[in-house]
Amino acid sequence: MPEITDLNNDMQTSAILDEQTSAPGDLPLPAIQARLKLQRGQFRHDNILVPVIPVPGQSIEIWATTGMDATLACATLFYTTDGRQPDTSAMTVAMERVHTDWDVQAGYLARWRAIIPGQPAHTLVRYRIGGWSSSMPDARSQTPDVWAQDGQGFWFRYTGDHAITTFGFTVDEPAPLFPTWAQEAVVYQIFLDRYRTSAPGGFTRDASQRAFHGGTLQGVREALPYLSELGVTCLWLSPIHPADTYDRYGATDFYAIDPRLGTSDDLKALTEQAHALGMRVLLDFVPSHLSMNHAAFRAAQQDQNAPSFDWFTFYEWPHRYRNFLEVVPALASFNTASQAARDYIINAALLWMHDYGIDGFRLDHAIGQSMDFWAAFRKATREVAPDVISIGEVTDTPDSIARYAGKLDGILDFPLATALRHTFALGDWTVQTFEHFLQAYEQFLSHGPGRVSFLDNHDMNRFLFLARNDRSRLKMAALCQFTLEAIPVVYYGTEIGMSQAADIDNMTDGGDAQARADMIWDQERWDHDLLAFYRALIWARSDYPVLRQGKRQMVHLDAARNTYAYVRTHTTGPEWMKGDVFAIFNVSKQQQGIPLAGASTSMSYLPLITSGEQPQVQVTADGIQVVLGAMSGALLVAQ
Repeated sequence: MPEITDLNNDMQTSAILDEQTSAPGDLPLPAIQARLKLQRGQFRHDNILVPVIPVPGQSIEIWATTGMDATLACATLFYTTDGRQPDTSAMTVAMERVHTDWDVQAGYLARWRAIIPGQPAHTLVRYRIGGWSSSMPDARSQTPDVWAQDGQGFWFRYTGDHAITTFGFTVDEPAPLFPTWAQEAVVYQIFLDRYRTSAPGGFTRDASQRAFHGGTLQGVREALPYLSELGVTCLWLSPIHPADTYDRYGATDFYAIDPRLGTSDDLKALTEQAHALGMRVLLDFVPSHLSMNHAAFRAAQQDQNAPSFDWFTFYEWPHRYRNFLEVVPALASFNTASQAARDYIINAALLWMHDYGIDGFRLDHAIGQSMDFWAAFRKATREVAPDVISIGEVTDTPDSIARYAGKLDGILDFPLATALRHTFALGDWTVQTFEHFLQAYEQFLSHGPGRVSFLDNHDMNRFLFLARNDRSRLKMAALCQFTLEAIPVVYYGTEIGMSQAADIDNMTDGGDAQARADMIWDQERWDHDLLAFYRALIWARSDYPVLRQGKRQMVHLDAARNTYAYVRTHTTGPEWMKGDVFAIFNVSKQQQGIPLAGASTSMSYLPLITSGEQPQVQVTADGIQVVLGAMSGALLVAQ
C-alpha cells in the first residue's frame, strides 16, 4: 500500500467518502485538520501561484512550504515550456526562503518563493520543485532529496513516489472566464439511463433500482422539443461509454458509445439537432478512473511489461492498486504522470469534440488529477475549439477551489448548493446567514474559476425531498439560483416536481438510485405550475442580461422576520437604474412588507415573476415597499 496517514482509519475514511461523494463539496473538518497538520513533515506546493492566471509577459511567483520536521537547506524549481516533463535537466530558478509563519495545526512553516520569467501567450509551463537537506555548492547538480508534493484534494495523504510532484499552468490572454455562449447558458442535466427510452412515451416497464433502465440517445432526441420549450440552452449528458453499471462512471472504452444508448449516428444526430435548436451539448467525462474490466487495466494486471502498465499505480502487483477514493477496486485510478495514459484520455476528449460536436465537458472527480493534467487538458481542447468549456466536479475547500482558475474554465458550485439547501430546503440558515455567506464567498472567489450552480444532482438527495416536498421552498431557491451570477443547472425532473421516497444514505432503499428515478413523461403527474415557474425563470435569465452580468447588492435584510432582498444592477452607485432587477424573499410563514433601500419613487417596479401571491408594490413615506405572501419570492424590474 502507499504511504497514507493515520487519518484513514475506518470511521474517518467513511466520513470523508460520504462527504466527497454526496456533497456538500467541502472536505469534512477531520480531513482539513489532517491536511494542515501534515504540513509539519512535508515539503508542499499547493498550487499557489501569483497571479493565479498569468498573462503574456507577466512573471509568476511560485510558493512552497516546509514544516518543522521537513527542514531544507535549499530548493530549486525546474520548469519546461515545450511540454516536456520537467527534470533536473530543465530550466531552473532558485527558491528563496522568504519568511516563516506559524499555524495552530502545523507549527512553524517556512515559505519559499521562486519567480518564473514571463512567457508568451498559450505557453504550457510544467514544473517541479526539488529540495536538498545539504547546502553543498554542488547540491543542485544532484537528484533532489525530496520533491515538493501537492497537498490539495485527496493527495495530501500520499508521500514519496505516490504523491503528485509535477505541476503546470498555461499563460492566457486576458479574457472572460467563460465564452459568451456559456455565460448566457441555462444547463439541463440528463442522467441518460433514466431520462427517456426510445419507446413511445418513454419508460414502459419497472426495473430494479440498480439495473439498466434503458434510456437512450434517441430518447433524448425525442425530448428536444420539450427541452426547447422549457428554454434550456445547454444539455449535460451523463457518461456515454460502455460500462459495467447503469451510471457509466466506470468506462470500459473511452472511444466507444454504449450500444444500450445507441450508435455513433445517434449521438451525431442528437448534437446536430440540439445545435439547430440553439442548444450546446456537454459530455460528462471521467478522466480519474476506469472500469477494472477495461482492456488496458486487464493487460496491466496480466503483464508488467504491458504498454499500459504505467497507466496505473500498483502497490503490490497485480491486485493492490490505486482506485477511486481507495475504497472502490472496481474503479482503477489513472496515473496521468504516464504520458501514454494522458494521451489516451485527452485524445478521447478531442475525438468527441471533433467527430461528434461536443461543446464541452463536465469533468468527474476533478480532485483526482493534478493541476498539471488539467492545464494540459484545457490547452489541448481549446486548440480544437477555442470556445469549448471544461467544468470540474471539485469537491474541496474554497481556497483549493480558487486555485483551479486557469486550469479549468469553471467548477460545479458545491458551496453555493450547500447554502441554498440550508437556507431554502432545510430552513436551518437564516437569510442573514445566507447573505453573510454570499458576501464573503463571492468576494473570495472573485478571482477564481467560473461557477456553475445547482440545487441538486445525481449524487445528492433531491431538493424537494430535503424540503419535505414543499414546492414553495423549491421555488424560492430556484429564484435565488437564477438571479445569481453562476450559470444555472436544472437537474432533470426538478422542473416538474420530481422527489424521492427515501434518503440516499439508506442503502436498503436503493441509495443514490433514489435520486435517479425514471423521468416522468405522463403529463398528468407533472406539477404544471412549477414547470411554468421554471420556464419563466429561464425566460427572465435570457431576457435580462443584468441577471447574468450585473453587480449584486443587498437592499434589505431582516433576520428576525427572515425577509431579504438584493438587486442585480448596471451601476455601482446608490441609485438604481431602469432595467435593474430586484430579487425579494419572504422566508417566513406570514405576509411581510419588505422595504427596498435606495429604490426611487420616481420609477415603477413591475413584477416579472412571483412564486406565490402577486406582490403588492407600495409607495410609502420612506420609499418603496413590497408586500409578499408567506414563503414566497418575487422578481421586480425597475422601469
